[in-house]
Order: sequence, then C-alpha cells, then structure tokens
Amino acid sequence: MRILTVVLFLSVMGLLVLQRFSGTGELIVTVSSVDEESNYHTGEELQRGEIVSTPSGFLKLTIGEDTHVYLAAQTELELHRIFEDEMILKLKKGRIVVSTESETPVRIKTNATESLLHKSSASFVNYNFLQTVHVIPLDGSVQLTIGDEYLLTPVPLSIHETDPVTYETLEVNLQAGDAKTFYEWAGVLTDE
Repeated sequence: MRILTVVLFLSVMGLLVLQRFSGTGELIVTVSSVDEESNYHTGEELQRGEIVSTPSGFLKLTIGEDTHVYLAAQTELELHRIFEDEMILKLKKGRIVVSTESETPVRIKTNATESLLHKSSASFVNYNFLQTVHVIPLDGSVQLTIGDEYLLTPVPLSIHETDPVTYETLEVNLQAGDAKTFYEWAGVLTDE
C-alpha cells in the first residue's frame, strides 16, 4: 500500500511540474517607456505572475516583440500567463491600451469578462469601484465573452459586472478629460 501511495504521489508531483513548464516558451516582458515618476525603470524585465501597478504616471510594456501594453495612472495589471502560445492579462483596475501584431491572441480578463485581441488594438477600462468595464475597440474588433455569451464587437461596450451581468453600447470620446493625455501618450490620438 505504501509503494502505491509513493508512486501516486510522485506521479501527481511529476504532472504538476510538467504543467508548470508546459508553455511553449515564456515571453520576456520589458518596461519600454516610463512617463513621470514610477516604481519601474526603462529596460526592467518583469516576471509572469507579477502585478504591475502605476500609482502615478504612465507605463509601456512590451511582451515578446509584437505586443505592447500601455498603462495609465492608477492601474493594476497582472501578467497572468505570458507564453508564446498563450497570453493572459488580468486587469484588476484602471485603464490600458493593448496593441498586438502577434500570432498568439492576447486575452484580457476582468471579474466577469474575457476579451480576445488578435492582430488589433483596444482600450480596456476597469472601474472596479463601480463594477463596470469599458471595452473600446480601436483597430478591428474584440471577441468578448460575458458569462455564457460570446460577442464579436467593433463598437465600444460598457459592461456592468454584478449579477446579472449586463452590457450596452457606449459613446466614447477619447479626447475628453484626463484620459486624453494618456491616449495621446499611447499614440492612439493623432493630429488630423
């Protein structure tokens, strides 16, 4: 009986170790740019699982070679899974812009939503204190999962994340208020 227990234990531990390293290769996450005062510095490498926090100022991350994530002030983003075959970011609060040309889609998760970007760009705003998320496609569409519902949206949506989860289209002016400075810095707004 003890031998069976030891074999079972070693098998489970082996599977856990295999699962831990099952990604096709972990991508390097680098701080590409820092605006104003920050806890981070340009060139710094971040680790998978790390929560990136911007109390003030803006931050640009580069994941691999083809994915860029811009964080506004007052933002928390978890680098959940960062592999060549799977990229998952968890937006805990705040505002980000994600731009990707990677073959691997980028998943952005919040409490009740999961958005998928493939060779496109979008902005995501998690108003955690309001339990509301804004999904704003900038280039292309966003594949969105809300509970059991799947959407492909080319238009901005506001999603209220408390039960029952609801959503509606959203009128967006990226040039209004404090967000304008962030979107200019992220290169979303251009002089016309």
